[in-house]
Amino acid sequence: MSLIKGKIRLRNFWISSFAVFLFIGLLALWIFVLGLKADEPGRFYNSEKNAIWIAHEWAEESKTDREISDLVRNLTEHDINTIYLHVGPIESDGEIGTERYAASLNFVERVKRQRADMKVLAWMGQVRHKLDLSNENVRRNILGLCRIFTKMIGMDGIHYDIEPVWDEDEDFILLLKETRDILDTGTGVSYGSEAGSGSGEGGRKILSVALAEFIPSSFVWWVGNIAQFENYNTEVNYLNVAEYADQIVDMVYDTGIDRGWLYKWLVKEQVIWVSDLMEDDVAEGTEFLIGIPSYEDDKIGFNPEVENVGNALVGVITGLNDIRASEEAFTGVAIYSEWEMDEGDWEVYEGLWQ
Repeated sequence: MSLIKGKIRLRNFWISSFAVFLFIGLLALWIFVLGLKADEPGRFYNSEKNAIWIAHEWAEESKTDREISDLVRNLTEHDINTIYLHVGPIESDGEIGTERYAASLNFVERVKRQRADMKVLAWMGQVRHKLDLSNENVRRNILGLCRIFTKMIGMDGIHYDIEPVWDEDEDFILLLKETRDILDTGTGVSYGSEAGSGSGEGGRKILSVALAEFIPSSFVWWVGNIAQFENYNTEVNYLNVAEYADQIVDMVYDTGIDRGWLYKWLVKEQVIWVSDLMEDDVAEGTEFLIGIPSYEDDKIGFNPEVENVGNALVGVITGLNDIRASEEAFTGVAIYSEWEMDEGDWEVYEGLWQ
């Protein structure tokens, strides 16, 4: 009899354990897959602190007052307050020829005349392997450019788009540290009624950094070996960058995803993961933007039918509605790029985000 009772107790134990594990599994599925969520529209989360990358021609070629005025008016109408002005790719020696940004002073002056609080950042990029950032002379030349753009030309800061960078890229982090030091040693030229009126808080020059998609370190093996992502960063690099940057832009495109639902899910999870990460003490005060694509390049790893303004914004909005996201840590979206935005793209943007 005691043996039978023991078997019954053991069976009941396994049934109870299974029920507990099933409950936990269903709860995790509900929270992390289906999600506890609100149903607010995009305009609820749009704080009018959005950004956009604009073409090199605005820095190299003199534009008329009318052209610059039309650009600023269009961006203002679309709740964009930050411009990443392409001033030229950084050469391997860390330099950019002056002819490459000859019209940038004229551009900044006219933008500020029309809208003093519009931020203009010098967008400098390059493929990482072309820049030996362990070379002090290369970094010194880049820092010299930072001085020119912020202190002589009067831009509101620097936007680095150097790809790819990795968790162990200590030389890149050193460049950010040195750039932070340069930007904090004076505000330089200013426009508008207040010194540095278009810069960061208190006229502080802005250091903005574009990073690849965030992947939790616990997923790295799967991402590298199964999904075969070639460009991503974990919380290590995001927090290392956040220690010096005023702004981080998570570039969620060129993912190789060919299913719309999956791309929307990835954008949603980026909003959730990174906004939560930005709650870390190291990242306190660092703005977080999601980079969304508007271009239609025919290339490997990019499908414009999947990765586009509409799908990206649906992912952003869904992510912000999720209980796991930190709405307070989210700043806005960054559009890549202005020269690829057509009337249809702007209509989608307006309908979903405004």
